[in-house]
Amino acid sequence: MSTVRRRVSVPNRGTYKPDDLDLFVLEKLIQDSTITFKEMATLAKTDQRTIAKRYERLRNAGIVRRATVDVDWSKLGLTATAFIGTATSHGDETREKLLELIQDEPRILEAYTTLGSHEYFMTVLDSNMEKLRAEVCDKLEPLTMGLSTSVIVKSIKRPDHKGLLRYLKSIRRRKQSD
Repeated sequence: MSTVRRRVSVPNRGTYKPDDLDLFVLEKLIQDSTITFKEMATLAKTDQRTIAKRYERLRNAGIVRRATVDVDWSKLGLTATAFIGTATSHGDETREKLLELIQDEPRILEAYTTLGSHEYFMTVLDSNMEKLRAEVCDKLEPLTMGLSTSVIVKSIKRPDHKGLLRYLKSIRRRKQSD
């Protein structure tokens, strides 16, 4: 017996407007991405298929992109973290080499093009600052107009997805009461 997956259509008219159940599903996934639809259905006092449909709508709308884990890399020995900003004006060939290095270097955890004082901004991890400097920054420097590096000493706030969800709920409530 084969299983047929039905795509749940979501209108593509600007910003997705979630209801309370959509926000509940997001909240539970943010708390624990391994939660089952059955567990969510029990908590929401609804049917498991309803949760599955809501999840599929959120996926189709591009709101839920993937389920993942939050790794503390420092506990695996990558204790040096730096934010590096840079710009390049050496032409397209050098820019392509820089972008290739950014893509290929595994210690560059994330990288962005930006508006502002830096053309590129990235988060880099390594086991110590000397190694980060010698093995990552020294490769980046010839391809840039110089690097601006800030070493992370202590995190004072991690991504607060639950806080953003509370904020969205408060906006929704305000609009409903108007």
